[in-house]
Amino acid sequence: MTPSGSDVREGKNAGGIDREAIRRLPEKPGIYIFRNSEDEVLYVGKGVKLRSRVRSYFGKTTGRGPWIEKMVREVAAIEHVVTSNEIEALILESNYIKKYKPKHNLLLRDDKHFPYLKLSTNEDFPRLSIVRSPSDDSAEYLGPFPATSRLRRTIRFLHKTFHIRPCTGGIEDKTAKRCIYYQMGQCLGPCDGIQTKEEYAACVSDALDFLKGKNKALEVRLREQMEEHSEGLRFEQAAKVRDQIQAIESVFEQQEQGMVSMRGGEQDILGLHRKGDKAFFRLFFVRGGRLLGDQGFTITAKVELPDEEIVSGFVKQYYLGQSYLPAEVLLPAAPPDAEVIARWLSERRGRKVSVAHPRRGGKRKLVEMACENAGESLERETERLSKDQATLEAIRRALGIEELPVRIEAFDVSNMHGSNIVGASVAFHDGRPQKDGYRRYKIRTVGGRADDFASMREIVSRRMERLVNEGGEMPSLILIDGGKGQLSAAAGALEEVGVADVALASISKGRTAENPEDQDVIFLPGQPEPVRMEEGSPGKLLLQRIRDEVHRFAVTYHRSSRTKTDIRSGLDDVPGLGPKRRRNLLRSFGSLRGVLEASDGRLLEVEGITPRVVAAIREHLGSREQVEVDQAAEEGE
Repeated sequence: MTPSGSDVREGKNAGGIDREAIRRLPEKPGIYIFRNSEDEVLYVGKGVKLRSRVRSYFGKTTGRGPWIEKMVREVAAIEHVVTSNEIEALILESNYIKKYKPKHNLLLRDDKHFPYLKLSTNEDFPRLSIVRSPSDDSAEYLGPFPATSRLRRTIRFLHKTFHIRPCTGGIEDKTAKRCIYYQMGQCLGPCDGIQTKEEYAACVSDALDFLKGKNKALEVRLREQMEEHSEGLRFEQAAKVRDQIQAIESVFEQQEQGMVSMRGGEQDILGLHRKGDKAFFRLFFVRGGRLLGDQGFTITAKVELPDEEIVSGFVKQYYLGQSYLPAEVLLPAAPPDAEVIARWLSERRGRKVSVAHPRRGGKRKLVEMACENAGESLERETERLSKDQATLEAIRRALGIEELPVRIEAFDVSNMHGSNIVGASVAFHDGRPQKDGYRRYKIRTVGGRADDFASMREIVSRRMERLVNEGGEMPSLILIDGGKGQLSAAAGALEEVGVADVALASISKGRTAENPEDQDVIFLPGQPEPVRMEEGSPGKLLLQRIRDEVHRFAVTYHRSSRTKTDIRSGLDDVPGLGPKRRRNLLRSFGSLRGVLEASDGRLLEVEGITPRVVAAIREHLGSREQVEVDQAAEEGE
């Protein structure tokens, strides 16, 4: 691709662009970028012939919507990037929209990555795990699943029913002693040679058939196995296969409501419902003929935009961030570039991906079902937003602030006797947590002493300085977990950074003599008496929820920091124990004491841990009793 551009800010057309600059654009595929006089990106688009596509904006005004008229009047400069083909232009357009977030483009703000089920078929004895993004490692990936909790239940079922080994690491790292999973009947002992590689492969094949919805063929095969065992008088094996069949039948009976008759296919079904300038999408995931779940998206879309354009923008932005692609995507409207989108998705998947707008038949009914659900979701979302706005208005009135606290950021500090001092902040938008706004801080200016006031001042100052320097969204309200001292420290930080006009409050646990029933009190800068909010009111409950969330986040970070410090101090010098193996031990046992209390067999179940490493750990760290004495002495200090 070849980047180039035109930047003429004086001209004869409505947008202030010289017509000659437009004529110089090539008739080649690529993207165009409209900027205003302040060099902000207004719009990013693509075209098979750039000159013709851009000229259409600055030609006749007949039939153009008011939003296009407004955008064209703002355009002061045009840049373009030439690409090799239309698919490359499509990818680049989506990347630029994600990067610049132009105000006239549709913006998909939910970047959530659903979990996938990974079956490591690239190993001799595959195992199951949960990943957020499939990799190109020859393993089998299935999903996406709507929730990790549901996926964990699926994995437990597969362990129990198909005897896929639950342990971690490679078979070569296991001991000869049969583990607890074998004793529980969840594993048939491949590490001890009780189950052969071929027998284990058959279990993996059955599990894959189940996951891909091939339940009929699986049941037929299992019944044949059961009869074969019975005829051979192997009644114990026959009983185990019978239990498998019953378990599978039970699961499919429970999922009967979620079945979609698509003959075991893989589809994403998109529904759309519009109301004013809001468009709500509902995307359903069908895998192996079963409805695994769905996800909702709300975006702002100009009323004049046709459904086809909105659907096109959504599909390109959504699938740009997805690693796993289905065989078919069913849409509520036909995008003008549907053929290009299908070729792009097919290239990424390595197999054909069909992009269709069905107009009749069973597939049309599925899309109509998704659209109906999108409408219901939009109504619920509208009702929720109305309640959230009322709650935020109650907080605004109670705290006497001018601006509705749409974005609230909360801060807390956590330490133990001055050690491992850390801080944390969380962000809530419209009363809902905004996880990409969560931050963790290692305290730099306070060392060896517990000074919550100085620590609070530091983290608030660092956060506000970064927002000022990077032009980030300022919070409407800053909430401090603490009393007047922490509030005063935060106020000093805001004044120091030059943003003293940001609303500030603190919430502190504790009753007062005048109000013994009051569980929390709220302080404002310069006011000696706390603000009273009705106990149990939506406004106070929201502030308490935000305070509890930042406290949880800070304490979790503090515990993690302490654990890493403890385990590193004990394991850093163990021969053969590198950073990756130390991390694996930390994830498995949580602390140095947990490592010492674990049996050799448990240690060997951790990925990368071998008998030689276990021996080195025992030799280097000594006895568990000695470490307990050392830890007790440290706590006494």
